[in-house]
Amino acid sequence: MNRLLAAAVSGVALVAVAACGGGDRTPRARTHGPTTLATAGREASPRATAVDRGAVTEAARSALLAGLSTEDLPGHAGTATAAVGRGSALFLWATADDRFCFGDAASDGGFTSSTCTASARDTAFSARPTLIRLATTVAIGTSQTLVLGADRETVRSVTCDGAPLALRRLDGVLDRRRALYAFDLPGETGGSVTVTVVRAHGTAVEHVDLLWKGRRGRTVCH
Repeated sequence: MNRLLAAAVSGVALVAVAACGGGDRTPRARTHGPTTLATAGREASPRATAVDRGAVTEAARSALLAGLSTEDLPGHAGTATAAVGRGSALFLWATADDRFCFGDAASDGGFTSSTCTASARDTAFSARPTLIRLATTVAIGTSQTLVLGADRETVRSVTCDGAPLALRRLDGVLDRRRALYAFDLPGETGGSVTVTVVRAHGTAVEHVDLLWKGRRGRTVCH
C-alpha cells in the first residue's frame, strides 16, 4: 500500500512518498524510507483503544527514532504524537538546531518514513497572526491527518461543509509560542476546511487547502 507524507511550510511543498519497493526524496527534505512498507494503512486515531494507543505509540516511536540520523533526532522537547492507529503512529518534533520534522512508523517496525525541513527558517515564528499547514499524511484510500501550527492565535474549531471535525491540541515541541493541532479526514477528501481562530482582538475565519482539489467522485470540503 502506498503511503504519503507531505508538508507545506512557508508556501513550499515538501513531499516524501514511500511505496512498496522503494522511496523518494525531495531536495528540501530528508526522507528515510524502507524498501517495503506495511500492507495495512494507519486508521483514524479514534479507532484505537486507550491501552492500544499507549503500546502502539511507544513501539512506533522507538522504531522511528532508531531509523533517524543523528542530526534529525528530536531536540530537548522530544516528540509530539499527532495521530495513532491500530498499528502505527505519526509524530512531529524539532531537531537540536530547530528544524521541523515529522514521521510515521509502524509499531512492529514494518516501516518508518520521516521528513525534515532544511532550515529552522522554514518554520520561523510569524510576526503576525498566521495559520500554517505543517504536515499532511495519507494512508491512501483510508484516512488523512493534517497538522496545523497557529502563530499569535489559537484554533477554536475546524469544519468541513459546516460539520465540525474532532480537533486535537498537541504538545508544543516546536517554538513554544506556536500552538499545534491535528485532525483527521477520510483519505481522499479534497477542497479546503474552514478554521475559526481566536486572536487578540476577536475571532477570524481562515481556509486551509487540503492535499487534493475537488473532483467528481471525491468528498469535497468547502
